[in-house]
Amino acid sequence: MKPIDFAKTIGVAVALLAINVLVAILVMLVYVFFINPGHPNEFYEAAALRISPWCSHIAGTALFLGAGYLFTKRLPGRNGFLFAVTFTVWYAIIDAATVGFLGAMEIEFLLSMTAKLVAALLGVFFARRTIVNAEPTPVN
Repeated sequence: MKPIDFAKTIGVAVALLAINVLVAILVMLVYVFFINPGHPNEFYEAAALRISPWCSHIAGTALFLGAGYLFTKRLPGRNGFLFAVTFTVWYAIIDAATVGFLGAMEIEFLLSMTAKLVAALLGVFFARRTIVNAEPTPVN
């Protein structure tokens, strides 16, 4: 990977975090207005503490799969596996830093980051497989 690729991984990590937060907000809006309306704010604040982590675990993992696939397919010459590991590490650092590193070593956080890393690497694997399969076969 080129030095600029390492810088790009920070941007990818920030974008993934922003999209992940947006998904959690949208899920909470659906919950508040359509699934369980009519409660006081305290009820929804408590619900958000339960629901938001699951949004991150599920939607975040899917986002990492897509990011691994997209960024490998977009630039096949780049080491997609290293790129995926790097943006996942940056994501974990930025995510942990947003809460003052509280809970960064808890099992839930570690499992979530591991799932995201595995998903990103699977995305790279699938992208590389489609790139290899798309190459024309040489004619003798």
